[in-house]
Amino acid sequence: MSTPELLREMLREVLYGPDGGPLAVGLFSVGEAGLLRTVHAFTQPQASAPAAPGRPTPAQITVHLRQSLELAAAQLADPYALIPDEADAWTVRFASPQAWRMELLALARAGQHFYEALYLPLSPDGLRIAFGAVTHAAYHTGALRFHLVNLKAAPS
Repeated sequence: MSTPELLREMLREVLYGPDGGPLAVGLFSVGEAGLLRTVHAFTQPQASAPAAPGRPTPAQITVHLRQSLELAAAQLADPYALIPDEADAWTVRFASPQAWRMELLALARAGQHFYEALYLPLSPDGLRIAFGAVTHAAYHTGALRFHLVNLKAAPS
C-alpha cells in the first residue's frame, strides 16, 4: 500500500470508522465510531453545551475540525493557501437545529475535499500536512466520542 493510499484509508476510518460493522477494530477507533457518525449523534442542544465549565462545546470542536480539514485540503492543492481565522471556531454558537445540520454537512464536504486532495502528488511537506490533519481529526474524534458516551450514560 502506498503512502497516499494509507492516508486515504486512515482518513476514511477517522470519518466513518473501520470497516466490518460495530465489532470491527481499527487503528483509531472501534466499529461505527467515525467522526461523522459521532457528531451526528449530538442533538443541537447537546452540541451547544460544553463538556465542563470553560471547555469548548462539541459544536466548536466540530467547526475547528471542519476548518482544519478545509485548510489541509487547500494547502495540499496550494502550499500558499491562506490560513483561516481559527478563533471563529471557538466562539461559534448554533441557534437552531438547522444551523447545526448545515455545519454537519459542511464537515462532511470538508472531509470529502480533503480525501480528494490526497490524490494529488504529495511533497514531503504535503505528507506532513496530511498525516497531521488525519491525526488531529482522530484525536478530536476520540474526545467527542468520550463526551458523547458520558452524555448517554448520564441519568436523565
